[in-house]
Amino acid sequence: MLAVALAAVASSAWGQDGQGPGPEDPVARRAPEDQTPGDPLQIAPLQPPPAPPAPGGPGAAVEPLPSDLARRVDELEKRLARSAELEAAAKKLAASKPLVAASGRIHFDIASFSQDATSTAQFGDVPNAVGFRRARIALLGEAFDVVDYIFEMDFANRGVDSLINSKDQSTAFKDVYVQVQELPLLGNVRVGHFKECFGLDQLISDNYTTFMERSIDDEGAFVPGRNNGLMAFNWTENERATWAIGTFTNHTGFDQPATFQFDRWGLDLTMRATYLPWYDEPSGGRGLFHTGLAYAYRSAPDHIATFAARPEAAFGPGVVNFILTDVDASHVVGVEAALVFGPLSVQSEFFGMTVNRLGGESSNFYGTYAYVSYFLTGESRPYNRKLGVFDRVRPFENFFRVRTGDGAIETGRGAWEVAYRFSYIDMLDDLAVKGAGRAAEHTIGLSWYLNPYTKVMWNYVHSQDTYNVTSSRTLKDGNLDIFEMRCAIDF
Repeated sequence: MLAVALAAVASSAWGQDGQGPGPEDPVARRAPEDQTPGDPLQIAPLQPPPAPPAPGGPGAAVEPLPSDLARRVDELEKRLARSAELEAAAKKLAASKPLVAASGRIHFDIASFSQDATSTAQFGDVPNAVGFRRARIALLGEAFDVVDYIFEMDFANRGVDSLINSKDQSTAFKDVYVQVQELPLLGNVRVGHFKECFGLDQLISDNYTTFMERSIDDEGAFVPGRNNGLMAFNWTENERATWAIGTFTNHTGFDQPATFQFDRWGLDLTMRATYLPWYDEPSGGRGLFHTGLAYAYRSAPDHIATFAARPEAAFGPGVVNFILTDVDASHVVGVEAALVFGPLSVQSEFFGMTVNRLGGESSNFYGTYAYVSYFLTGESRPYNRKLGVFDRVRPFENFFRVRTGDGAIETGRGAWEVAYRFSYIDMLDDLAVKGAGRAAEHTIGLSWYLNPYTKVMWNYVHSQDTYNVTSSRTLKDGNLDIFEMRCAIDF
């Protein structure tokens, strides 16, 4: 009884001082009728006092930042504002003048020549050669989104005299032009010194060609190459067709310096159109069929026209090399076709030329080439649908060789391509002119693409030449074998 009384007094006192539930709390104190014999007295657990308001919450006072922290925050805000001002000023300055970037390429060649006695009688003893085929640097960029430009110089140029065994190198203009884009009707307009719109293989960058050199029918024979001019070009909305047309000066078919001076001169007219009857969209062009047609009207400044072709080697002799001094004008037609089916590629062109001569006579020349290539590593030749030409090969796996953490050697193989080409040119047509002739060539190529910008190429060329060694049509049939190699990089 004494224990129950003391507990009741303590419970009442705890409730009266405001620190716990009072005597009327139904949980803390049961009525006698609610209690069963042997059930101990039930007392509610203590309740914790309410938590103070969270900092920053309702009713909370905001404490000021320490003076040092406030100063640092203020300095940071000023720096951010200054950085934004500088960035805006830089953008304004960049937009006030053309953008510029550097580009270039290095092609280093080695060539070995083997001749029979007739070839030696035709061209003399052709020496082996080591040297730069190309060593170019370029500045290019854009101005205000719709104007492009490029200024490219070659420090390993050999010019016209390269076809008559000149070993001299010089600095020469290559692509030097300004281009305006997105014009109504015309699309794009280019003016300056650049390649005329003629020939599939010619218009493919020499960084992307399958063989070390283009076919014997190319520049110097039928295909104009670079000249001063004005050209408009564009493509259809679905990028299945392209067209280009331009007017140019005639530098007799060679890359020459940009100055053009003749007493009698006329402007050439060149045009080209391409069409893709088949392009496999899901594979991104691993299957396609390209067709093209080109035409060139070529004037003869001072009635002089030079015709020349060398074997498919940069340091080789001119297997066709003569000049006509009674030319009025020439008409050249080119027909193109190319097929890509996965790693397999086939490409061919045919060229025909009629040379109108003073007095009403004419001479007819023609040539063709066809080649097949195959990627052993499975890649395919990419295609530029806006220009109607083939583009840069990108290996599935770049070449590399590294040692792993466990000591093993891991190697990337790059891309490997094998190719064969047959070329033929006939610039004889019964001409009693020294240097007129015809030639047939077989070329086997192996290319190793270490990465998209670096490759090593090996070519073997067998050239069979029929050549006028005198002006009285003393024809000689000779055989020339060429082994050559190139290391190339562009950036």
